[in-house]
Amino acid sequence: MTSISTELQAVVFDMDGVIIESEMTHYRAICEAMGENMKVPYEVFLEQCTGGDERFAMGRMATFSDMSYDEELFQEWSRRKATAYARLISEEVSPMPGAISLVESVAEKLPIGLATGSRRSDVDAALHVLGGGCLAGLFQTIVTSEDVADPKPHPGTYSKAVEDLGIEPSACFAIEDSPNGIASALGAGLRVIGVAVMHDASKLSRAERVVSTLTDVSLNGLRQWFAEPLA
Repeated sequence: MTSISTELQAVVFDMDGVIIESEMTHYRAICEAMGENMKVPYEVFLEQCTGGDERFAMGRMATFSDMSYDEELFQEWSRRKATAYARLISEEVSPMPGAISLVESVAEKLPIGLATGSRRSDVDAALHVLGGGCLAGLFQTIVTSEDVADPKPHPGTYSKAVEDLGIEPSACFAIEDSPNGIASALGAGLRVIGVAVMHDASKLSRAERVVSTLTDVSLNGLRQWFAEPLA
């Protein structure tokens, strides 16, 4: 039987909405890729189309817009979106408050991973420009939607991340901002901190703790929270 760790051994971060303020950038890139028939407002995109991978988002947006949708269209939209995202992220990239300092401080003491529903090209483009590239190379593993058969909310993304790190899931915190991401991390056996920026805190209730920003979160704080007994 696997013992329950009371010592934090690794942290796995989501990217969009946790490290980088990029949901609007994804939205604008998808709008550009799908064309003028895409009628989904940004608020609906946030509530109904995020927390999964690109295929999930585009499929939902096509359905809501009464647009045709098949594999050929998805591949074309995906190519267009990748080009648009790389251009847009270079123009308007912003870190989430407190994210860069937290990632850097945790990386000095513990293994860290990135578990995202984004494509590899989107992750590379974002990390290249975010904070002047200061986070590139800090993650021991980066798991994207292209690395797993089933993206979030399926647990595969986080399962692969902790497997790559060589750490028991129960000894890791995931830091997430979406209900689907929280479901993925919990399904893989990690403990979860929710960040209520893109989604209301009530939608993140499955996380054991919800914060409004990472500004006041520190490695020592994470260690103290991890040592507390679960309810």
